[in-house]
This record gives sequence, C-alpha cells and structure tokens, in this order.
Amino acid sequence: MLIWSNTFETKLELVDLQHKNLFNLLNKLVNNLEMSGIRNEELEKAIKLLIHYTKTSFNDEELLMMESHVDKRHLTMHRMEHQSFLYDVDIMNDITSFEDRRITGKVIKLVRFITLWLTFHILRTDMVMAAQISHINLGMSPQQAYEKVNSHKIESANVYKMLDAIIDLWSDAKERCNQLEKTSREMKKKIAALEMELQIASINSINLIDPMNSFK
Repeated sequence: MLIWSNTFETKLELVDLQHKNLFNLLNKLVNNLEMSGIRNEELEKAIKLLIHYTKTSFNDEELLMMESHVDKRHLTMHRMEHQSFLYDVDIMNDITSFEDRRITGKVIKLVRFITLWLTFHILRTDMVMAAQISHINLGMSPQQAYEKVNSHKIESANVYKMLDAIIDLWSDAKERCNQLEKTSREMKKKIAALEMELQIASINSINLIDPMNSFK
C-alpha cells in the first residue's frame, strides 16, 4: 500500500490532490484483493477506474507544464515516462481477464508495479517538475529553471526510497522479459509443429488425387 505523507507533496494543489486520489484508489484495490469472496468483475472494474484516473492525472500534469512553459527538455522526458507507464499497464491489464482463474496473482503484480512506479515518478520526476514551475513563477526563464533544478541534489531519504523502487521495478521487468522469452519459444515450437502438419497434409492430399505420385 501507498501511505500519503509530506514526502510526496509537490506543493502544486491539483497535482497533490490527484496523487492523493490515486493513492486512495490503489489502496482500495489492495483492500479488495484481501477480501474473501470478492468477484473478479469487481476487481476488473476497480482496475479500469484506477487506470482511467491515472490517464486523467497525466493529461492534467502535461497541460500544467505547457501552461507554465516548463522547458521542453523536461516536458518531453516527463511525457515519455507517462506513455511508457501506460504502455506497460495496458499490457499487464490486458492479461487480467476476469475469466482467468489466476487473476488475483496478476492483479497483485499490477498493483506492485503501479506502487513502485508512482513512488519513483512522484519523488523524482514530479518533484523536478514542481520545482521548475515554482522558479518560473518567481521570474526565472524556463531554461534557467531547468538548469537550476537539475543541478540540485535529491534529499537522501528520498534517494533510498527511489533506489528501492527502481531496483524492484527492474527486477519485475526482468521477470516479465524472461516470461515473454519463454512464451516466444513455446509459440515458435507450436508454429513449427503446425507447419510440419500442413506439409504432411499437403503431401497426403496430393497422393489422394494421384495415388501413383507416391511411387514416382
């Protein structure tokens, strides 16, 4: 679960409000997982709501950065992180069909990924965004704000949280890659077997049309 604290505050009212709501939606999903008798359809609904709200939050952040004239270098990188997250979540959510008996385990992995990603993204990328907006509002140019913020060191307490999150994210990504490679190998074997069956079927059909062909 993600517990809201001052550590996650960016001092941007809308951003902090949306982050709190994301935490609540994520924690509600965790609570649903722990309930006995929870229906898969309800889990599916909770996941869709969480993802929908996350997309809304991302769009609002990107609009805020454009309205605040945040340096394009940060905006581009920030937007890429959002897109990468949504891509990964869509892939993971695509396999959490409520007809799958293993949905609980898959939802747990999805919740873990979102929790780790939000921890890293808020403490690093969103904090950098907020600091730049603050400097711009005080009169700095977007370029000056970008250079100043990127030269600052991150608080040690946040560094450890970010490192833990990024290490776990990397570990999970490695596991998913290994699973994809295993699935790919299995699919190649099935395709090879199907091709062999087609070749045999083709030869048999020719022999049925021309029985003497088998003696040529």
